[in-house]
Amino acid sequence: MQHNEDSDEDRELFRDAMQGVTPLKTDNRDRRRPKKKPARINFARSGVQPNTLKKLRQGKLTVESELDLHGMTVEQARMALLLFLEECRQFEYRCVCIVHGKGYSSPDNRPVIKPLLNRWLRDATEVLAFHSALPKHGGSGAAYVLLKRQREQAT
Repeated sequence: MQHNEDSDEDRELFRDAMQGVTPLKTDNRDRRRPKKKPARINFARSGVQPNTLKKLRQGKLTVESELDLHGMTVEQARMALLLFLEECRQFEYRCVCIVHGKGYSSPDNRPVIKPLLNRWLRDATEVLAFHSALPKHGGSGAAYVLLKRQREQAT
């Protein structure tokens, strides 16, 4: 029958085997390099309700239309965006998704359209807020965009 307790002989053997061994210093640091998170784009004008922003960020608003800018030149993408925003105004869309890509096919493997889209959307008066999409909708290669509601104009 075996005992779970160490015998005196086992302890003696262990001490002999460990003779001259110095313990490693522990500093409790994780030396692995952290994974670089992809840059996310987000923006909100003042006055946008925090709950609405949270829903946008979590992808809980219904996406009513989508624009894909993959493979376009900067000028083509800018014109496509302007036309798309006009279409969104006409159809009174509230939430849309714009796919700008991650830049994998660009010369430096860096996004070209993404930083420009960030600026273009901030400059568009009809844009209330935007945030990088969830992974299932393109992640850091796409953005949810919250648009102003169209108010009826007084006649």
